[in-house]
Amino acid sequence: MRSFEKMTKAEVINAQRAWAKAVVDQDVETLLGLYDFGSPDEPLLFKPTLADVIRLDEAGTRSYFVGGNPDYLHDGGFLNHRWKHVEFQSAVGPILKAGGLGYKDMGHYTFVNEQGDATRADYTFAYHKLNGKVLISLHHSSLTWIPPSGRAEPRSTQGDD
Repeated sequence: MRSFEKMTKAEVINAQRAWAKAVVDQDVETLLGLYDFGSPDEPLLFKPTLADVIRLDEAGTRSYFVGGNPDYLHDGGFLNHRWKHVEFQSAVGPILKAGGLGYKDMGHYTFVNEQGDATRADYTFAYHKLNGKVLISLHHSSLTWIPPSGRAEPRSTQGDD
């Protein structure tokens, strides 16, 4: 049985910084080392930003980041975008989960490529600490929805009598 350890908010923020640095450095081995691939009964849950297939293991996660896996034909390799900057913008900062043995976080992150083009995505991460290392156990990411311009925002009709 795996034994999870208590961690601090600062450790989670450091794990986020390490993740962003590994993306910028295109260091897939360090990046993969930040995830807990668990077991068949408790796998990693990873829904990548630019893919529609949920990943449960290291092979699927690696394929998303670097491509080249025939089981994931649509993976072009997220790291191949050559991101030069990644910025986390948490909604409220990492939040301690019930029981005190993990943190969760949700917000936006922005990826800037060599040309200065920015891609903004929404994220949810869950973290736990195992053998002294903070690891990602859940990672969901999707492109931020932006309403089409020129359309009126819906307004409330309550109390408009």
